[in-house]
Amino acid sequence: MASERNRSLELKEYFSKLGIDVKMGKTKARGHRGVFMHSFNKYRIDISKNLDEPSVLSTMLHEFAHYVHYKYDKNLKSLDFVFGDFTDDIKEELIKVTVQEIPKDFAMELYNIKNSINNEIKNLLTQIKISLPNFKLSEKNKEIERTLPNPIKYLLRYDNVKCFNHLYSVDNIESDYNLTDIQKNYIKIKSKQRALKRINSKICRLNKYYNNNSELFARFVDAYYTKPELIQKIAPNACAKFGDSKIKYFDQLDKILTSFACVKNKNEVL
Repeated sequence: MASERNRSLELKEYFSKLGIDVKMGKTKARGHRGVFMHSFNKYRIDISKNLDEPSVLSTMLHEFAHYVHYKYDKNLKSLDFVFGDFTDDIKEELIKVTVQEIPKDFAMELYNIKNSINNEIKNLLTQIKISLPNFKLSEKNKEIERTLPNPIKYLLRYDNVKCFNHLYSVDNIESDYNLTDIQKNYIKIKSKQRALKRINSKICRLNKYYNNNSELFARFVDAYYTKPELIQKIAPNACAKFGDSKIKYFDQLDKILTSFACVKNKNEVL
């Protein structure tokens, strides 16, 4: 623990010499583990105060990789500066590293929610089709919608509606309103479809985030120094090119981290 703390402090000193303002243990890093910011040639790295020591070191490496990427490419897109010809094979290896690094329970939770919502929609659809066999999820059912009174019909668009100080909610649809089973199930389906759209949107945003080149590179750099044996196995070509890149910023990292056990292993493995 003390060794990791020392390495973190040495990294902070090195980053400071490069002109990076490093905030450790003082902010929540905008709700993230860490964040790299730049403005008018001023650079800053915030490390969340909620992290333990191993996570601090890992996050510092991650955010520093964003800094290095920015120094070579202001758009944070191209990785040719480090991998030369950034081929699909190299990118696939970086994706494997990212997949390895993302907490499995985090991704699993989103897909479990998605599957649960889909099952609920399927069950509601089955109930409606008993009375309306031609009912389709992809189309509005004007016949049902015309029978819904105001302001209940606003629940077709919102989960909660306040009217004259009374809150109408999809959650209370079974007990508070005098509706037929078809009307209730139709409103529930619309609510579940909105929830499914939100989950799909979140999954899409996360996929886009985790697969952009800057994140792929930052996670690779973090793992390269902290999990060398594992990364060598799943990304050997990326490791070889990174090791041969001769980027001055990382040469200094090697010097700082030589007494850190995982870097000793890295040198032996690579």
